Amino acid sequence: LSKRRAHRTSGSPEPPASCFPAAKLRCECNGRARYCLRDARGLRCLDCQGNTEGRHCERCKDGFYLQGAALSCTPCGCNLTGSVADTCDSRGRCSCREGVSGDKCEFCSDGPIGPDGCRRRRQEREDSGSLAGPCFCYGHSEQCSAQPGYSVYNISSTFSTGPDGWTAATVHGVTPQDVLFRWSPTHQDLEVISKQSLPAYLYAPDSYLGNKRLSYGQNFSFSLRLDRGVRHPSTNDVILEGAGLRVAASLGDLRSIVPCGKKILYTFRLDEQLSKWRPQLSSFQFQKLLQNLTAIKIRATFGENGRGYLDNVNLVSARRGEGPAASWVQTCRCPPGYEGDFCQHCSAGFRRSAPSAGAFSACEPCSCRGGSCDPHTGDCYSADETPGGHSCSEGFYKDQQGDCVRCPCPERTSCSLAAGALEPQCHRCPPGTIGFYCETCRGGFHGDPVGLQGVVRPCRPCSCNGHIDVSQAGSCDRSSGECLRCLNNTTGRFCENCLRGFYHDRPTDACKPCNCDLQGSESDQCDDGGQCRCRPGHQGLRCDRPNCPACFSPVKTKMEAYAAKVKQLEARLSGSGAALVNQAEMEAAVSAMEELVNNLEQNAEELTEKEKVLQRRLSSISRSQLTEGQDIQSISDISNHIRKQLQSFKSKDEEVETLIDEMRRQLEEARTKLQSVELPLHDDPQSPGGLSSLAQLATGLADEHKATAASVEQTANEALSDSEESLALVRTLMNRENKVNELIGDLKTLYDQTSADVQSLERRAGGLSEEAKQESNMADSMLKDISRLEKNLPPSMQGEVDAMLTKLDGLKEAVERNPVENLLDDVENKRTDAEELLDEGKAAQQVQT
Repeated sequence: LSKRRAHRTSGSPEPPASCFPAAKLRCECNGRARYCLRDARGLRCLDCQGNTEGRHCERCKDGFYLQGAALSCTPCGCNLTGSVADTCDSRGRCSCREGVSGDKCEFCSDGPIGPDGCRRRRQEREDSGSLAGPCFCYGHSEQCSAQPGYSVYNISSTFSTGPDGWTAATVHGVTPQDVLFRWSPTHQDLEVISKQSLPAYLYAPDSYLGNKRLSYGQNFSFSLRLDRGVRHPSTNDVILEGAGLRVAASLGDLRSIVPCGKKILYTFRLDEQLSKWRPQLSSFQFQKLLQNLTAIKIRATFGENGRGYLDNVNLVSARRGEGPAASWVQTCRCPPGYEGDFCQHCSAGFRRSAPSAGAFSACEPCSCRGGSCDPHTGDCYSADETPGGHSCSEGFYKDQQGDCVRCPCPERTSCSLAAGALEPQCHRCPPGTIGFYCETCRGGFHGDPVGLQGVVRPCRPCSCNGHIDVSQAGSCDRSSGECLRCLNNTTGRFCENCLRGFYHDRPTDACKPCNCDLQGSESDQCDDGGQCRCRPGHQGLRCDRPNCPACFSPVKTKMEAYAAKVKQLEARLSGSGAALVNQAEMEAAVSAMEELVNNLEQNAEELTEKEKVLQRRLSSISRSQLTEGQDIQSISDISNHIRKQLQSFKSKDEEVETLIDEMRRQLEEARTKLQSVELPLHDDPQSPGGLSSLAQLATGLADEHKATAASVEQTANEALSDSEESLALVRTLMNRENKVNELIGDLKTLYDQTSADVQSLERRAGGLSEEAKQESNMADSMLKDISRLEKNLPPSMQGEVDAMLTKLDGLKEAVERNPVENLLDDVENKRTDAEELLDEGKAAQQVQT
């Protein structure tokens, strides 16, 4: 774009007074305009270049289209004789009249189009009944004619209520864990994010698949927006698969780059005529692919960390019913032995020569005595071997008059008419269907097997990840396939999510309860691995274990040893034959132990109070540091802004002074030239008005120079005013800088005080540790005394020993709840943060000076 602007010469017309340069106000003109105009809706681009139009020059004019990421739109170049209009789609393909083909509508069935259109077009229709598109009769006929009764039917996805059955996976159908696929209710589109370089594709749902032969020659379109990634088109951006065939197309020129952040409408015509599909297929092969379409894949990500957004998908097709006529639908003229709109069935008395090929197999006469046989296997019916007997072919039944009538069943399944019944009943319904005419999907299946709601859709299993009971009525919607009664603690349209408080690794797994500990976890929800979010001081998968600091390990070990000793003592005392000892000595020992326990409890409480006080102080310090840091950053930003303004004002003053000096020099030169002017006699004006006109001219020039000088003076005054404002801002900045110095000093004082508190706490912790050691030694000594007296402990002292054991257990729990090591680590981290903040403040002060 910069190169294009450089080619604009100084002779270009100047913009109107109400226009603003796009570079200054940042008009969004997509590089196709230099100026914009302000109106009630904002800024509107003027004089869009490159055959574009719109407020932001965002679209091509009628008769033009945009190729890849080019700035200019290319003319459609539609043939006026063969096209309906001079417009085209995003790939430059025009809308052709009946019987005309080609991207520009320049070809007839017998060659290039003439000035009067296609020749012999009427005669061809009268002779063979063919239309512009080639026939598809499963290879059994090449003659076809228009089929009335079909209307245009658009299969579309606007994603206004959900993903509409679309899924995301790799080109091979694998869904990696690092690929995020979701529906956006705000933007009503599908978003795909891939963290790996392997491309992710969006797969079309069942409504786009199956028999889509009636979409041959029609358009498949969608809107795609790409963010991030490489965005280089490939040869496999859009893929169609079916009937063992595969074709792919690119989103654009392989040498171009798909624009980033722009929603682009892509249109692909589903045929082989001058198309971009590769490999090149014949007409029969392409229609064969559409007749059994199994997959439509749209590439959504390009490169690592790529993102893609899909919207407004549409596939043009046809169906029986009222509406705009689908003129491209044809019916075949079948040779003997074939029947059906597309010669897809064998007539009565014929069978498939190769049953495994299905409708593509040739039909040949049956070799049965009665002439009737199974059209697929060729097996003769039993009545053909019995004189006087007669049976109908597969897919037919004998009515009350004895005539063979076609069964009203899908997929030509067999039926029979019971005695006394008026309507036949279908047998061997297709998988997933039930009903008198196989017209309804079974529980756990969805579709429309006979087309009661429009297009025929075979019954397919509901995609509920195995979390529904198919034997239960209403487990899923039989039309849309939405899962209604999810089991195994799942929820969602496809039972793909877990209820709150449950988790699973894969959508097909049953959801298991998180079982998060109410006291140790922040909520009852866990991640996909079952890990709960633990509160500070708790750990474990369920947050049910305390995270005891390492500094309490010695104390904890001692307390566990005490508990073990007491349990041993209790076990020995409970034995029979214990001798009595001196009761006074035992009471003294128990009293000493109680005093030891009380001292330990008191020390634990003091540590807890110290921890709370220190945490409050550290929180206050953290808030003060954050506030001061914000103030310093704000002052720095203001200083940078003022520095830039001063530089701008200085350069403007220099320009004004230079201009004033130049004008003074020119005025002096003009004065000197006027004084040195001498008029020859023959140039003396004959009339006295000559010199007066020269004087008037000189006066006018002087007035113009005077006006210019006044303008320059006004500009200088404005610059002086701006300089005075800058000076005021500088003074304000200096005042704020003094405040910053004061705040830094206060912060340093607070830091010193905090450091002293921390050191005091460390000394206190050391003292407590020494006291704990002394108390531990004292306890060991007392335990030795207890061991000497344990053999003679009287039964009356058993209750007091139990009380002592209870107090020891309580002390153990108090020790485990006291996170002193975490407290010391937090203090050290806060001290480090304070030192870094002081260094930043000193550096900012140096920059300001």
